[in-house]
Amino acid sequence: MPTEDSRLKQCLQLIFVMVTMLCVPSNVVAGGACVVAKAMGNSEAIEWVFSLESAETALQQAGDKLRQRGYKYFFPQAVVELQHAYVIILRSDYQSSRGRDRTSYGCGFSAVSYDEALWAALKNLQSYAWGWKSDREGYKIVTKARY
Repeated sequence: MPTEDSRLKQCLQLIFVMVTMLCVPSNVVAGGACVVAKAMGNSEAIEWVFSLESAETALQQAGDKLRQRGYKYFFPQAVVELQHAYVIILRSDYQSSRGRDRTSYGCGFSAVSYDEALWAALKNLQSYAWGWKSDREGYKIVTKARY
């Protein structure tokens, strides 16, 4: 016959298993993606897509949109597996250190807020445009969305 201590131990084990299961994320099937068309090191256009199927599907659909618009060279810039997200897309027009006019985009997703999506977009822009500085070149928000 189980003692009170063994019952308590079993209850605690069951609670531990239940809490652990709550902390493990479920398989996410939805996602978003940003794809940028480029030529000669300059960003020409950006597309972002959300797909209920998967982030990979969103990536392919964004590339297809750019291809339909006539762009040949496009590259993934941000991909996320989130069923719901805040999205910010930034654009910056500036001069490179060699005096060339440049356009760069930043794409940020967040499950929490627009502010976090903005920070993600700023980091994204800087990682793809190494010489770009937000305080010097500036930027404008071209897309603010939620899915």
